[in-house]
Amino acid sequence: MRAQRLPIKRLTTTAAWAVIATFGCRQGTQTLKLPLFDGFEGNSVAGFWLPGNYGSGRFETGAVVVSRSHARSRIGSVRITVKEGDIDQMNEEDGVHLDRAELDSGRHPFLHRDVWVGFSFLIPSGFPVVDNRLVIAQWKQHGFGGGPLVAQRFRKGEHYLTIRIPNATSEDTRRFSLPEIVFDRWNDMIYHVRFSASADGRVGLWMNGLQLVSYAGPTSVENGENSFYHKISLYRDRWKEPMTIYFDNYTLGDNLKAVDPARFDSERHEVEQSTAPDGASRRR
Repeated sequence: MRAQRLPIKRLTTTAAWAVIATFGCRQGTQTLKLPLFDGFEGNSVAGFWLPGNYGSGRFETGAVVVSRSHARSRIGSVRITVKEGDIDQMNEEDGVHLDRAELDSGRHPFLHRDVWVGFSFLIPSGFPVVDNRLVIAQWKQHGFGGGPLVAQRFRKGEHYLTIRIPNATSEDTRRFSLPEIVFDRWNDMIYHVRFSASADGRVGLWMNGLQLVSYAGPTSVENGENSFYHKISLYRDRWKEPMTIYFDNYTLGDNLKAVDPARFDSERHEVEQSTAPDGASRRR
C-alpha cells in the first residue's frame, strides 16, 4: 500500500504531559481509563508496568533501567538489556530456549475496542545483527498459546511486522516490510488495533509519521479470553551476545493524537535550546 503521512496536529506542552491513567489492580486483567503513559523521567518505570517477577518472569534484576544517556524528549528513556539465559524458557512450538527482557502493560479487556499505542525506540550502534528471532514489540491474547497476534521484529537486519491470523481450521501469518532501522536514531511508532475474531478486526501501523500497514480481518481467537496485553521488549531465541535497546514516551490510549510520540517535538526543542551553550540550539 502507498505510505500516508499522519494527518495530525501537534499538542501543546501542557496537554502532552497531562496524560493521566486510572487503573485497578496492578496484576492480572485491569479495569482502566485510558491513556496510560510513561515518559521514563523518574527514578523507575511507571506503576502500571507488571513487575519483573510477574508470572513466569518478565525481566531480570537490572535488565530494565531508567537511563539519562538517550532521550527522545526531555532527559530520560528506559534501557532494556537482555543477556544469555535471562528468564530462561523453552518455546513450545520448536523447543528452542528463549531469552527475554520485557515491559508488560498488563491485561486489559480490549475485545471490539479501538486501541492505540505509541512509543519511540532507539537501537544503539554495536547492536548485534544476527539471523535469530528477535521481537521488540508485540500484542498477545491471554490464554492463547504460541506466538504473538501482532509482532514487530528485527532479524538479520530486516525490520518487519507479522500479524497472526487464527481461524477455525488453520492459521495464517501476514508479513509486512518496515523501513530500515538506522542505529543511534530515534524512531516513532504508532499502532491502531481492534481485536476481533471477525472481519471487523484492524491493525494499522505508522513509523515516523508514515502509514505502512493497514490490515482488516480477524485479529483474535474466536471464543478466547477478553484479555489482551502489549509488551516492548527484547525477546529472542537463545544467543550469547547481550543486546540493548532504548524506549521513550510510551502511551496506550484510545486515539491517535493521544499516543503520537511526535507531540513532544516542541518540548524537546525547548529543552535543547535552554541547555545548549551560548544559546545555540542543539537539534538531533
